[in-house]
Amino acid sequence: MDRGLIAAGALFGALLFAIPNTALADAQISARLVTGLGSSLGSLDRELLIDTGLRSEVMFGAPGDEHFRVGPALDIRTADFHTLEGSLGAAVLLPIVRGFPIVLSASAGYAFRRDPQASGAIFVGTLAWGYRSYDFHGTYGLAFQVYCSARVHLNEPSRYEVTAGIELDLEILVGVPYAFFRSLARRGRPEEPNE
Repeated sequence: MDRGLIAAGALFGALLFAIPNTALADAQISARLVTGLGSSLGSLDRELLIDTGLRSEVMFGAPGDEHFRVGPALDIRTADFHTLEGSLGAAVLLPIVRGFPIVLSASAGYAFRRDPQASGAIFVGTLAWGYRSYDFHGTYGLAFQVYCSARVHLNEPSRYEVTAGIELDLEILVGVPYAFFRSLARRGRPEEPNE
């Protein structure tokens, strides 16, 4: 059995064991569409990559955007629409400037590629910075960030990828247009109550 796959399973099991039964702090969810460019490195077949995917975290910590927060992270990605990659891990929010924290995440998972021999376990590390709000009225926090991410193929450690780009919040990309078209269909202004 692939050692990378065993390591990814052990990390996932450790994260599940570390999650408390009851929430010890306030939770904030964030989900973003990821798009960027990068390159595969460490091998002779260097190529430009188009990075597309979804990234999400649930952060636990004291209420407010000036506090250190930590929680589980999910990363789903495709490179050039030739792969399907998923990884689970942990993320840490470091409140450097109020409303503009640094988010560090590390995760492990699996990459399915067109060539079955190239499929295998991966490790992903990401650094993101940008606007990330704390929602005092709900559990969803908006985020617009720039990121830099590195991926190592655990079945071939000399092969890795570095990508950078932007993360656009899904609530703005999906939720706001939905609310607009819903109010348009009702033929009323969104700030006025329905009769």
